[in-house]
Amino acid sequence: MKLRIDYSRQAQKFLDHNGTVLTVAQVDMLITKAMKKLLKMENTNIDVQAMRGNRRGSYRIRTGKVRVIFSYQSGVVMVVAVVAIDFRGGVYK
Repeated sequence: MKLRIDYSRQAQKFLDHNGTVLTVAQVDMLITKAMKKLLKMENTNIDVQAMRGNRRGSYRIRTGKVRVIFSYQSGVVMVVAVVAIDFRGGVYK
């Protein structure tokens, strides 16, 4: 499975300012695990759920107090768009 991960401006800004909480490498690993779980390739232990309401079609990963919201498109190369990364209180606003 080939995977390309694109970060939104907000997600990149969060990672730049909060590098001690979550790094780009950690987010890449979380996204890879989540995609394997969503595509039923592996049964990994990661908390990923489909979003409802205005963000239908997106998914969220919960890791501690931080939430990663992403969507993906299938194809020869899977394109994953990380929409938002923030703490629990601010990501859903």
